Amino acid sequence: MSSFSKSTLIGVSAVVLVGLLFLLPRHKKSDHAAKIPATEGFSIDQFEQQAKLSLDTTQHHQIDEFSSLKEPERFDSVAAFWDRNNVPGLAAHYMELLAKGAPTEKSYINAAYRYFDAWKQAQDSLSRDYFVGKAIASYSEVLKINPENLNAKTDLGICYAEGTNNPMQGITMLKEVVEKDPNHENALLNLGFLSVKSNQFDKALERFNKVLQINPSRIDMYVFIGQTYVQMGNNEEAIKSFETYKSLSNNTKAIAEIDSYIKELQTKAAK
Repeated sequence: MSSFSKSTLIGVSAVVLVGLLFLLPRHKKSDHAAKIPATEGFSIDQFEQQAKLSLDTTQHHQIDEFSSLKEPERFDSVAAFWDRNNVPGLAAHYMELLAKGAPTEKSYINAAYRYFDAWKQAQDSLSRDYFVGKAIASYSEVLKINPENLNAKTDLGICYAEGTNNPMQGITMLKEVVEKDPNHENALLNLGFLSVKSNQFDKALERFNKVLQINPSRIDMYVFIGQTYVQMGNNEEAIKSFETYKSLSNNTKAIAEIDSYIKELQTKAAK
């Protein structure tokens, strides 16, 4: 990947930062079986105890008060607590306990979304494997109940593409979503990211531009398009795309960062 990495993208938008996760290279694996990451070796109880170390006295009292509640109210209250404290892995755990007691599409999607977020926030391979495995299991339960939930299928495709050793299974799912709904923004966006990773830049540009066509307010796409052109070696088109983003954005920090990068590209071109 070029020098336009995390430091350049910070401030552009949350979606851009999420997208960066898909543009970064991953280690290739030789085993072609689509295995769901194992959940053994990771203790959710230890994870919770570790999270509690950062709580203040008032928060500890709140947690203690929940122990007197009956299920499922206790699970719901604890999940909401960890949501407020931005620990999606624990919120997901308690949402999953709720879902097992009342297995509905909504209850499992509540767990799945949080496991997905926990996976993306995880700082080590053990927790990443655990949370993506849990996300896959929860999204799979959603699709058992409602096979037409394309948002869940899209996220499941992302989990397989980025979190297992056979990305093609996830790519196939994303393509199936687009076949069903050609205007599904998130599926197209992530197919674009995956196209960049596999050096299929023309396909990536086609998909990013399709997202723009569907939703012109998605000005973050101009950043993705610009970076794709950079990786293609077409700095002239890249600069045009970055300039378009600048003209449409009111994010002064992002504009300054991109402006600095444009100058870097122009300096390299002049050498």
